[in-house]
Amino acid sequence: MTSPLQGEDRRFDSAPAHQSYKRRKALGQNFLVDEKIAQRIVDAAEIKDDEDILEIGPGRGILTEKLAQMGKSLVAVEKDKWLFTVLNQKLRRENVEIIEGDIMKVDIPDIDVIVSNIPYSISSPLLFHLFETKWDRAVIMFQEEFANRLTAEHGTKQYGRLTVMASVHVKCKKLFRVSRNMFLPQPRVHSVVVELKREAPNYEVKDVKIFDEVVRAIFTHRRKTLKNALKTRFENLELDKLPFMELRGEVLNPEEIANLANEITKLI
Repeated sequence: MTSPLQGEDRRFDSAPAHQSYKRRKALGQNFLVDEKIAQRIVDAAEIKDDEDILEIGPGRGILTEKLAQMGKSLVAVEKDKWLFTVLNQKLRRENVEIIEGDIMKVDIPDIDVIVSNIPYSISSPLLFHLFETKWDRAVIMFQEEFANRLTAEHGTKQYGRLTVMASVHVKCKKLFRVSRNMFLPQPRVHSVVVELKREAPNYEVKDVKIFDEVVRAIFTHRRKTLKNALKTRFENLELDKLPFMELRGEVLNPEEIANLANEITKLI
């Protein structure tokens, strides 16, 4: 059988003992090895010549090498010391900067577009961390279950806190599914590439903290009516006159939840 890594730079395979297969798997390092899928991801980003690009967790660089030939500049942040070292040797170009570090701790510069296959284990905290930085759009590969929750419609099983909180920052659209067979080592699940576009919602959130509390209450107790769910966090408020109190929160769309949170803000 032909190795999916055939033709790749063998410097990646000469890693020291502490960078073993088991360690990489434990760190969530599932490397995309299919060139056609990599090209589809890059093409989906529709990068313009004057745009600055960010890649998170470049790994073996299958996306990085393609991105390095596009846009105005590329910043790639890699936590793994060995992978960083090899990538830094391979991609010594004026428009490319490879940074060794944890993306959750690195100061992210203002950029235009993010293109990444991120570690599944940090998808949620990383996404909300990115919401605090400046960028226009992103094409990111997530675990399929996470992508389904991110893009879910209200009233479905997948719809939840992730869907609602993300909707305040971005519009999300699933682009295409990627089989787990396209990775080495193979993850247990398939992936989905998602497009995220920075876009303010068509509703107002008057108090972000209260909004977050309302969303947490609704989806922590999603089988309860809204009145009973909200009482777990706002027990001293008179909630009877608020709308939707006899419904379950999962049937409300993000705008309706925001309007409800704004009404609660008035009562506090």
